[in-house]
Amino acid sequence: MTVHLVRLGGSILRHEFRIEGMVQPSLEALVTRTIDRFYAVTGPLAASLGVEKVYIVHLEQKGGNNYAPGNRLNLNTLNLTEWTITHELAHALDAAHGWRLSQQMRAHTGSGFLFKALHYARPDWKAFWYRVGSPPPPCGVDKNFNSLEDFAETVTAYIFPAEAHRRAEQRGYAYEKWGYTHFHETPRGQFFANLLNREAIKTPSG
Repeated sequence: MTVHLVRLGGSILRHEFRIEGMVQPSLEALVTRTIDRFYAVTGPLAASLGVEKVYIVHLEQKGGNNYAPGNRLNLNTLNLTEWTITHELAHALDAAHGWRLSQQMRAHTGSGFLFKALHYARPDWKAFWYRVGSPPPPCGVDKNFNSLEDFAETVTAYIFPAEAHRRAEQRGYAYEKWGYTHFHETPRGQFFANLLNREAIKTPSG
C-alpha cells in the first residue's frame, strides 16, 4: 500500500489517499498526479468542509470504476485514464458534501427526470432519460445519466476541457450547437466556476 497526502487549498487540513491492490509505479504515478491536479482545482470546496478525510483507492484488473461507501474508489487498471480517476474523485467530493453539490447544480440548470418511475421501468427509452436543462451536457447523455453523473462529468470536463470538447463532439453534442466553443463558457462550466470562487473566498490561502 502507498499513502499519498494532499493539503487542501492552502489550509492546514489534509486528505489521505491509501492506494492498494495492483500498485505499480506507472499506475501510482498516474493516480497521484491526477489526485494532485484534481485538488489544485477543487481544493477550496474540499477545505470548506473543515474536516480531514481518508480515502481508499483500490486498483484491480477487473470490475468497474466507481465510488463506493466508506470513502472507497474502485478503479480498473485496464485503460485507466486521468478522466476516469477524476470522475470518481468528483463523486467523492459530492458525497463528502452530502450529495448537495449535484443537487444544487440540478436545480440551477433546471435538469431532472420528467418521469423517473418510467425511466426505471424502461431505461432504454430515450424519451424518459434524464433531461439536461441549460444544455449542453458535458459529454452527452445515456440511459445511466442522472444528477450525480451530471455533476461528476461537469467537474471532470472543467478540469479537462479539451478532452470534454472532443468527447462531446464525438457523441453528437458539440458545444457549438448551443453557441459555445469551450466548456467553461457553458452554464455547467459557469456554475462550477462560481462554486469554486465562492468557496475560495470563504477559505482564503494562508
